[in-house]
Parts: sequence; structure tokens; C-alpha cells
Amino acid sequence: MTNSARKFLKYPLYPPPQPLLEKLMIKLHFGGIIKCYICGKIAKAYIKDWNLRETCICSNCKSTNRQRQVAYVLCKVLEEEKKVSFKSLEDIITINNFAIYNTEAGGPLHNTLVKSRKYTFSEFFNHNYSSGTKVKGVLHQDLTKLSFKEQSFDLVISGDVFEHIPDPYKAHKEVYRVLKSGGRHIFTVPFYQTEYFDEVRAQMSKRWKNILIKPPLFHQDPIREEGVLVYTIFGLEMLIKLAQIGFKTHFYKLYLPLHGIIGPNAIVFEAIKS
Repeated sequence: MTNSARKFLKYPLYPPPQPLLEKLMIKLHFGGIIKCYICGKIAKAYIKDWNLRETCICSNCKSTNRQRQVAYVLCKVLEEEKKVSFKSLEDIITINNFAIYNTEAGGPLHNTLVKSRKYTFSEFFNHNYSSGTKVKGVLHQDLTKLSFKEQSFDLVISGDVFEHIPDPYKAHKEVYRVLKSGGRHIFTVPFYQTEYFDEVRAQMSKRWKNILIKPPLFHQDPIREEGVLVYTIFGLEMLIKLAQIGFKTHFYKLYLPLHGIIGPNAIVFEAIKS
């Protein structure tokens, strides 16, 4: 392919060279003054290390770059749907009869959404519990076997959760089942912008034993000190499989430095139940 043609190349999505501004931010451990889409406040953003997706932390609500990405997409898609301005998650909780399910029971997103009247949240503890059980006062849910009735929620939120599920598409089918018609699942997952197929790194046996296909990769977890195993890193295959389930999925790649959303991996998915 000639150089003149490469400028029109749209996929794979090779990241551009890192902007000098971001290099300076990392060096200074400071992401500037931002308007946070979670707490709605003007705040300082602090950068811990090179992993911009999981840092650029709001000095007010402690949200990360990735968490604000979810909040931004949620606010903007609901603005378009409801013809009302939503400047932060604080505005979302004012919507009447809007049922939200968050697959996490902690963090800045949860701390804001918990004020909503129709808000449900959960954690996954281990396979010894049945979905719907309370563990230390927190609802346990296995996303592949949700205890909720069909068409229970207008919105499901998950942030880097589905890569830790041995059968992620069974979980997506359950999300589809519990969403109302036209409802949406807004989520983030590790996603290869240059690959076509999902990378399956591990599987689980019928006796709940992990079978490693690639060297083990763990992500930090608020419940498990040792971290949680990554089973899948996703590629374009995910969009096809979501369409087969019945979702219409939008792929957002964001860059909003004034809101603390920077770096090459600011990717959010919106799967709408058709």
C-alpha cells in the first residue's frame, strides 16, 4: 500500500504518536484542571503513571479517566434521547422511574448513582453463592445467571467486568434479557484496536478450575487482594456476537482533555436492546 493511501486507512486503529502535552502530564503527574462528568465539579486531575486509562484521578470524587468515559457517554446518549441537558451523573439520578443496574458496589460511579431511587448494584463473590444472595450486606450476582426478571432495567453499567467472566457472551445474553426494550448496556472492556478476533486467555472447567491458554493476566480488584484473572481481551468479534444476541452496538473513541479523558484507549461501548 502506498503512503498516499495509508492516510485513508480506518482499521486497524493504530494509535498516533503520544502528544507532547500527555508526555508532560505524565512527567509532572498532573492532568490539569478538569470538569468531571461524575461529580460535576471543577477539579484537579492527578496522574499516577503512564497508564492514562486507569489514572488522571479527579481530586474531588477520585474518579479515573475510564470511569469518566462511561459517565460522559451516558450523559450524552440520554441527552439525545430525553432532550434534556445532563452535565454530570448528578443530573442522571433526577430522572423519574429510570431503573439502573450497576455491576459494581463501589467506586465513584456507584457513590453518585446510589442516590437514585431505582438503583440496583451487586458484586460477584464466588461460585458458592446463588444470584440474589446477600453477602455481608451486598447483593451477589453471577452475570451469567442474573436473578432479575426480564425487562427490569433501563440501563446496565459495567466497567471492565466482562473480561473476567469465563463465558462473557452468556453474560451479555443475560443483560439483554433484563434490559427493557430500547434499554442500553454502557460498558468498557479491554479491547484490541488492531485485532479482529477475541483473545481467549483462559477458560474454566466444569469443576470451577481455571485452564490457562496464555500466561495469566490479573487486574486489580477491590474484593480480592490477589487480583482477578482475565479470561478474554476483546476484538471486533465482540461487535458481531453482540449483534447476534440482538444488540445494536455503538463504539465510542473519546478524547476530551478538559474533562480528564485522554490517552489512546478511551473506548466505551453502548449496546442497545432492539
